[in-house]
Order: sequence, then structure tokens, then C-alpha cells
Amino acid sequence: MPKSKKHPKDMTTEELAKKVFPKKVLEFLKKIAHEKDDKPNESS
Repeated sequence: MPKSKKHPKDMTTEELAKKVFPKKVLEFLKKIAHEKDDKPNESS
């Protein structure tokens, strides 16, 4: 008997993003989201 698919409300954020976006778009969005993580903090 095949395993049933998860309902979107039961998916993690990562699982949902993989289902909704193509791989290249997902990689680009992650790059943008974590862009400021690599930069040094410039607060005064």
C-alpha cells in the first residue's frame, strides 16, 4: 500500500517550499534570505 501524501498544514516550511518553488528559485530565495548573515554588523 503506497504511503499517502502529507497535507500542507502538516508540512514543515522546507517541505512546503520544495513543493511550491522550482529548485533554482528556492536556491535564489535562500541566498537572498541569508545575504545579511555573511555581512559584518554595521550598527553604531
